[in-house]
Amino acid sequence: MEKPFVLELKGLTKRFPGVLAVDHVDLAITQGEVHGIVGENGAGKSTLCNMITGILTPDEGTVSYFGETVKFKHPSEPLHLGIRMVHQDRNLVPYLTGAQNICLGEEPLGGLLIDEKGTMRLAEEVRKQVGVRVRLDVPVSYLSASGQQMVEILRAVFRQPKLLILDEPTASLTKEDAEGLMSVVRTLKEQGITTIYISHKLEEVLSLCDRVTFLRDGKKVDTREASTLDRATCVRLIANREIQSLFPPVRTVAGGKDVLKVEGLTDVTGRIQDIEFNIRERELVGLYGLVGAGRTEFVEVLFGLRPRKEGSIQFLGEDIRPGTPTMDMIRKGVFLTPEDSRRKGLFYDIFNLRKNITIGQLDLLASGLLGLISEQADRNKAVEAAGELSTKYSDIEQSIDELSGGNRQKTIVARWLSRPGKKLFIMDEPTQGIDVGTKFEIYALLRRLVEEEGLSVIFISSELPELLGVCDRLYVFKRGKIAGELTRDEFSQEKVVSLAM
Repeated sequence: MEKPFVLELKGLTKRFPGVLAVDHVDLAITQGEVHGIVGENGAGKSTLCNMITGILTPDEGTVSYFGETVKFKHPSEPLHLGIRMVHQDRNLVPYLTGAQNICLGEEPLGGLLIDEKGTMRLAEEVRKQVGVRVRLDVPVSYLSASGQQMVEILRAVFRQPKLLILDEPTASLTKEDAEGLMSVVRTLKEQGITTIYISHKLEEVLSLCDRVTFLRDGKKVDTREASTLDRATCVRLIANREIQSLFPPVRTVAGGKDVLKVEGLTDVTGRIQDIEFNIRERELVGLYGLVGAGRTEFVEVLFGLRPRKEGSIQFLGEDIRPGTPTMDMIRKGVFLTPEDSRRKGLFYDIFNLRKNITIGQLDLLASGLLGLISEQADRNKAVEAAGELSTKYSDIEQSIDELSGGNRQKTIVARWLSRPGKKLFIMDEPTQGIDVGTKFEIYALLRRLVEEEGLSVIFISSELPELLGVCDRLYVFKRGKIAGELTRDEFSQEKVVSLAM
């Protein structure tokens, strides 16, 4: 007996100005299935799921849920039917605790007031069910990107969904947390819950999913049994091309003087302690560590975003005094692309794509006594910067929300790449949540900045293979301290993991 379809899409289509985002997609998913959806950034994955969940209204086509055609007029309607989606961009209330976010809207009551102890108890039960480590008794704004992502997932599981949609759920998770999440998805499958799993991590998709649907340029290319697929086939179906290597060739060119030298660095909170670090001209240095190891806190101190307590920082031989403003570091040629691009890297509500790119160059674009900026010059600079990274967009004036995750990441990089005087680039998780083709573009960009343009680059990533694939040298962080330093000829996954643990 065939399992019933939980979800069936016929001819689903969505258009945006100048873009056919989803083009007549047919899809049928059975009860209890884990169904992967993969494709390059901009292929239509998130748009498709936003139509399923009522966030967007289809221009054409139908959505059937348990055999009945549904037309959602408001995003609350699918929630009442048991459809839950964990979005790639987190949607938490920052000043509420993890437990309060998980139970938000369904809190237990003690008389007329919310039972906070009961709320914590319910949230802890879900956390234990999922099998992850995350604090639920502090405001989520205090948590790392990984911790916040886990709270989002716990909130969805708490509501016992019939159809769970996970959009890049492990993009900001450690390997251990990602394995815990996949274990939960398997448990939900045993309970008859259907999951749509969107991810660029092909190894996860192939090990977890029953079937995989491939999207390209808004169209469905194929749906195949996961057991019949391998990585090379997936890449070909996703990108319509063969990718011979995951990483560009590395030509080590480092030498000469230190661009940055750090001695005995400790921040005021004690999250990093007694850090000794250096990076030379034309060198790409990676930072690896488990969540909470102190990598992001370290570069925030370098960039002037976090105060230091002790230690010295020298940049191009100049002592950087404590309290040096971030804008001074930018003028010196230090640029940072942050880990959490939505909260710390992009201006969603007030700036469009053009302004998000040129916001980092207003001091250079301003002219005359009044410091006025020519809108045409501003536009030309944005178009040039976006084009250098092959950013996909329909109009330079369009909303950032309309871009795919990979193209949003390119927007932050473009902001700094077109600025003159670059000396040190700091990239914190720049490949998080982007497809294999775009990842290769980022890797190639990093090597070009180092080898051809003579820059120094600090590259933070939780994906160890990419650090080993592109870096000249590697520092391993553990509990706020540097546990070890490896040169390229010393690289091995076993060495790095043993230092990090």
